Amino acid sequence: MSITLIRNYQSYLSGAVVTLPDATEAALITQGYATAYTPSTVTSILGGPDQYVSQAGNISTIPQGGQSSPALPQGPAILPNMALGTAALTAAGASSVNVTGSLHVSEIYVPYWATWTGAGVLNGATVGTDNMLVALYGSNGTLLANSAVAGALSANASTMQNRAFLLPVTLTPGRYFIAVQSNGGTATTNKFVAANGANVMASVIAGVFGTVPATITVPTTFTTAVGCVAQLYM
Repeated sequence: MSITLIRNYQSYLSGAVVTLPDATEAALITQGYATAYTPSTVTSILGGPDQYVSQAGNISTIPQGGQSSPALPQGPAILPNMALGTAALTAAGASSVNVTGSLHVSEIYVPYWATWTGAGVLNGATVGTDNMLVALYGSNGTLLANSAVAGALSANASTMQNRAFLLPVTLTPGRYFIAVQSNGGTATTNKFVAANGANVMASVIAGVFGTVPATITVPTTFTTAVGCVAQLYM
C-alpha cells in the first residue's frame, strides 16, 4: 500500500505520498508519522466490480470477472423462442396434435439475466380437450423447472397460454429447452416447420404424462412439426 506523511521523514516532506516496505509503513502509521493512503475507484457502468483504481496518482485496470448478483430483470418480461414481430401468432408455425405423454422439446436462447415465472405455449386451432404441462431444461438436459404435473386444460385457440412453474427459476444467459407434454392427442399446438425458417433445435421424446424426466437428451438437429412455439414469462 502507500502512506501519506503528516511529519517529515528522512528526505520526504510532510504531505508526500510514498510507498515503502509494508513494515516501515505500518510503523510510521503507528508512530503518528503517516496515515494510510486511500485509493479512489471508478465504478463500472455495467453494474459489475470497480473497473479502475487510482493510487498515488497512478491508474490501473482492475480485472473484470463478470457481473455478480446483477439487478434483475435485465430484459423484456416475455421472451419467445422465435421472433414473432407484428405477425398474427397463427403464422408462427403449423397447428398439429401432440403425441400423448411425449415431450415436445424446442430450443430457446436467453440473452439476459432474469427470474422467470413460467412458460407459455402457442395453442393451435383445437383446444379444450387435453391437459398440458411445461418443463424447462438446461443446455445439458438437466431439469430446471416444471409446471404442475396434473397439467392445465388447453384454452383459447391460437393464443399463447402460460403455465406457471412450481417455483420461479433464475436463469443466466445461455441456451435452454422448453418441453411440452399433453395427456391426449386431440388439442393442438403450433409447431415449428421448415417453411418458417426458424433456426430452433427441436425433437420429440417418448414419455408418460405427469412424469417429468430429471434429464433428457437435448436435440441437436431440427425436426419439423414437433417443437412448439413457446415463450418464457416473468
